Amino acid sequence: MTNATQTSAKVVMINPNSTEYITRQLAQAASETPGDGLEVEVITNPGGPPAISSDQDVVDAVDPMLRTLRKHPADAYVVGCFSDPGLAQVRQEFDAPVFGIAESSIRIAQGISPSIGIIAGMEGAIPRHTVYWGKLGALGDIVGETACGRGVLDLESEEAYQDVLAAGARLREAGAGVLVLGCAGMTKMADRLSGDLGLPVVEPCRAALQRAGEALSRR
Repeated sequence: MTNATQTSAKVVMINPNSTEYITRQLAQAASETPGDGLEVEVITNPGGPPAISSDQDVVDAVDPMLRTLRKHPADAYVVGCFSDPGLAQVRQEFDAPVFGIAESSIRIAQGISPSIGIIAGMEGAIPRHTVYWGKLGALGDIVGETACGRGVLDLESEEAYQDVLAAGARLREAGAGVLVLGCAGMTKMADRLSGDLGLPVVEPCRAALQRAGEALSRR
C-alpha cells in the first residue's frame, strides 16, 4: 500500500465494541493486508457496547471510542464496524485521515463492478445501512442487501458460514458482480466465499486499510 522507501506510517484500527474476540478478528484481517511501511495497531473500545446491533448501540459506542482514540495517536484511523459509528465525529476531532470500513468497502466495490451485493448480519441492520448508502450516493450501485441471520458474535461456526454462503448466492442470482461482507465478524470468510461463489468479495477491514495506505502514500 505504501512505498518501501517511505518512513513507516501508523494506522490505528479501533473495534468500536468491547468484545476482544472481534478485535482479534480485525487484527487477523490487518495481518493479511499487505503494505510496506505501514504499522497497524488494532485496539478495543472498552467502554463500548458488547456488540453494535442496534441504532442505540451505534450511539453508545461513540463517546467512549473518542476517549479511547485520544490515547492512541496515529497517522490515520480506521473505525472497524460496518455501521461506521462515530465516523463523522472522529473526522471532526482528528487531523489525521479517518476511514470507515463500510464506506471504504463500498468505494472499493464500486471500482470492481457497478452491481454490488451486500451480505448483512441481521435484518435489522439493513434499514440503517440503506440510509447510509444514500448518504454516500451509492444506492444506485447496490442490487441488494441480504441478511444471513447471524449477529456479529454468532459467525464462527460452519453453520454460520453456510448461512453467509446462501445469502451471497441469492445476491449473485440478483445480479451482483461483487459482494461486500457487511459485518466485521465475517472477516475470515472472504477468500473462501469468493472461491465458492466465483465472485470477488470485498472484506471491509482490508478495504479500509488499503484506502488508508493509499492516502498515507500520497503525503
